[in-house]
Amino acid sequence: MNEKTNNEPKTEEICREEKLSELEIMRQSVDEQKKKAQDYYEQLLRLKADFENYRKRSDAEKRERFEDGKNSLITELIDVFETVKLAKGMIEKSATEATEGSPSLVANGESVQQGLHLIEKKLAEILKLHEVTAIVSVGEKYDPLFHEVVGIIEKDNAEDGMILDEIKAGYKIGDRVLKPAIVKIAKKHGTDTEQDTEQTRK
Repeated sequence: MNEKTNNEPKTEEICREEKLSELEIMRQSVDEQKKKAQDYYEQLLRLKADFENYRKRSDAEKRERFEDGKNSLITELIDVFETVKLAKGMIEKSATEATEGSPSLVANGESVQQGLHLIEKKLAEILKLHEVTAIVSVGEKYDPLFHEVVGIIEKDNAEDGMILDEIKAGYKIGDRVLKPAIVKIAKKHGTDTEQDTEQTRK
């Protein structure tokens, strides 16, 4: 009887140790599951971030392709616009030189001129709608980003590099150049114009 009584504390101690061991195992298991859950959560966050970055890049590439396509089309419209302006100027000059003895020629010239004026006006409206602006050239300092030099004009009372003549207009959307302006710039007498022109283009 005494032996049984003496063994009871040992049995209870063993049970407590077993329960503690089980609790420790459960705690470790819970900690492992928490760590796994955290790892999965962080992976999901990284995947989400990667997807967002991919979507942004994709959207940016789409916008860039759209802008490139639009700018290409606008550049073609500018060529048409400039051709119409040139043709209109030629018709106006012909009409001015026509004699009073050729009323039919004058009438035909005026009719063509009116048609070209309407086309020019419509094209100008389209370019304005897309925020296309002409590059300011004459009277400005040469800027290789906006101007292309095709000639030198020797002039002592003009600052070197000042644009004196615009051969062909340039156009831009914001700061993005669609077509550079074709210009001639000033150089003072006594300078090496050929070398200066080459340096200016560079």
